[in-house]
Amino acid sequence: MKNLSKIRKRAGKLMRERYRLERENLAMRDMKKGSFIEHYKKCGNKNCICMEGKLHGPYWYLSYRQEGKGILEYISTKDLARTKRLAGSYKKFQSNITKIVRMNKEIIKLMGEMREILIEKRRRK
Repeated sequence: MKNLSKIRKRAGKLMRERYRLERENLAMRDMKKGSFIEHYKKCGNKNCICMEGKLHGPYWYLSYRQEGKGILEYISTKDLARTKRLAGSYKKFQSNITKIVRMNKEIIKLMGEMREILIEKRRRK
């Protein structure tokens, strides 16, 4: 039989961490969905050095899906730092949700174990 106090301690720790992640997500004010792609290109001018392999770039794009379609959005150099920060916020938000879901599953499992221990305790009386 598992130790009830250890289960309570673990569940409490998970619940506090879940609450911290939820507060972190609720505090976010702006984000942008997508992943960064660095791209180099040939310009098409037959006298250009890019024809010999030294491509132009980097050009930055944000890649994401919208209504089932893949979208590449060009990001100008002046917007690069801000867009990277916003995309990082989105990635952090999503990561926190994944962690919260995993914690919820473990908390539910622990609560089930607590229930069984408490029922068993009652039967013995």
